[in-house]
Amino acid sequence: MKLPSKEWLIAQIKKNLWKRVTCLSVWAIVGLLIDEYAKEGYILNPADLTNPFAHEFWIVVLAVIGVVSAYVSEKREARNEN
Repeated sequence: MKLPSKEWLIAQIKKNLWKRVTCLSVWAIVGLLIDEYAKEGYILNPADLTNPFAHEFWIVVLAVIGVVSAYVSEKREARNEN
């Protein structure tokens, strides 16, 4: 049995990378919101947005990563259609 080449594996990983990053960001945000509500009893506290040890800070960071990766994914799809 012949194993796939290293280049093929890397190409498969890179094929939908930005879509995967977007999905993982959304999944992590939902998990953090559920965890925050379960532990603290509220969804978001605006005072904790700048505290890097709080859930709210990481929710904002993941939201920015998700938006940027969705934008890059859309641009790549539009470029591939032309």
